[in-house]
Amino acid sequence: MKNRILDHFGLKVLSLIIAILIWIIVANVDDYTTTKQISGIQIEFTNGDAITEKNKVYEVPDGTTIDIVVKGRRSVVEKLTNEDFKAVADLSKMSVTNAVAINVSAVSSYVAKELTISYTESAINVAVEDKLEKQLPITVRAKSDVADGYAIRNKTASPNLITVKGAESVVNTIEEVVVDVDVKGASSSLSAYATPVFLDKSGDEIDSSKFDYDVKEVEVSVEVLKTKELDVRVKTTGEPKAGYAIASVDYQPTSILVVGEAADLAKVDEVVIDDIDVTDRAKDLETPITLADYLPSGITLAEDTQEVMVKVAIEKVEEKTLVINADEINIVGKSDDLNYDFTQNISYTLKVKGLSQDLESLKVTNLIPSIDVTGYGAGTYKFTVSFKELKGIEILDSIETELEITQIQ
Repeated sequence: MKNRILDHFGLKVLSLIIAILIWIIVANVDDYTTTKQISGIQIEFTNGDAITEKNKVYEVPDGTTIDIVVKGRRSVVEKLTNEDFKAVADLSKMSVTNAVAINVSAVSSYVAKELTISYTESAINVAVEDKLEKQLPITVRAKSDVADGYAIRNKTASPNLITVKGAESVVNTIEEVVVDVDVKGASSSLSAYATPVFLDKSGDEIDSSKFDYDVKEVEVSVEVLKTKELDVRVKTTGEPKAGYAIASVDYQPTSILVVGEAADLAKVDEVVIDDIDVTDRAKDLETPITLADYLPSGITLAEDTQEVMVKVAIEKVEEKTLVINADEINIVGKSDDLNYDFTQNISYTLKVKGLSQDLESLKVTNLIPSIDVTGYGAGTYKFTVSFKELKGIEILDSIETELEITQIQ
């Protein structure tokens, strides 16, 4: 048996060696060296505090990835995906030009030994700028309309301030912070919770993921009460300068919509603005009047109009002379058994003064000149002519006439 084993021993060893070599050759041919592109490896940014500690912020593009090429044995390479690699950008090693080197390595140490990794994008630029902290008021914005006959008197947000932190260029674009609440058809006060919305100066919404803010939810209260329409009246005080008078008082609006509790609304029907002072004025007066100053307690405006625009036209007073014939004088209180005749059939002149617009259309008949003969018997009497008082017209003269009263035969 021993001889059989030792027979041709050299040939047997040689055959074994040849077999091993053939196996190695075949194995190498089957597991040859190859390359593969691996795409979409997510880049991880580390040590960001190296930037934020300097009161600065940084921004990298969303979904920043890198592509690599790996080289190694086919049996290893063909199974690899982007999950088998990690890409790291260390922000503490950022250059003066804000470039950060990217280091890509295999997650498995075994795979790392089997491969060579190459990639063309060896660095990435990071946007860095000053950090800004800004406090802004929160405005409640009502969506839709409340029920007819009702209006919103007050809208409050709790908290009413929000602090925003982020890149200066981004934070400075925030013009307003609002919370929206739906009040469609509301006929009573309501509360709700809402998320802050950030708007730029054009009213467009800003992506809130670009900065940090401390208030994520706001409690909103909306006071909804009944409305009432009130007339507006304007009164003047004092007198214009001598020789001048008020020609007109115009104002807008002439009515306003107010809101309040039903009991308070029942107590008011008009708003009177009674302190427009024209003392010693010789020219027009135009002034805005704040309506809220004239509203009673518990009543507030229900619309955007906050002021009444008042214009008082003041003009120079002019004089006019009227001619009054005797037969234009009315005799009042006559008796049926008496005759009444003026002793002189003459004309009288009467000076009046007023604004040109009033004097232009003034006639004797408007003044209704008259004398009262009630209780007078036969005889000759002198009477002072009386005139009807007209707004804006002042009588400057006094007219005396003589009347003869005789008994009818």
